[in-house]
Amino acid sequence: MIQQAPKRVYKEAKGNKNEVEYLFSGLFLFYKTFFSSQDLTVCTFTPSCSEYGILTVKKYGVLMGGIRTMDRLTRCNGLSPMKYEIDVKAKLLIDKP
Repeated sequence: MIQQAPKRVYKEAKGNKNEVEYLFSGLFLFYKTFFSSQDLTVCTFTPSCSEYGILTVKKYGVLMGGIRTMDRLTRCNGLSPMKYEIDVKAKLLIDKP
């Protein structure tokens, strides 16, 4: 019998306040579902870059959230782990939006 992977529920995409947040949440979820290798636990950060993008757009708006997301993407390499807290349970670096 073939087991299917459990369906992920992306809680970050819920609670949108306006159409712009719906649009950006949809774009990030599309990226995460179809293009990102972050669906597995290979990302060095928690939340993953796409989840971080959704959260920052919701928290800071489209312009500042987009800038912060681009900044995060440039740091998404794990070469400077001493700058971040470590989630001991998940063994990932924590980068809060």
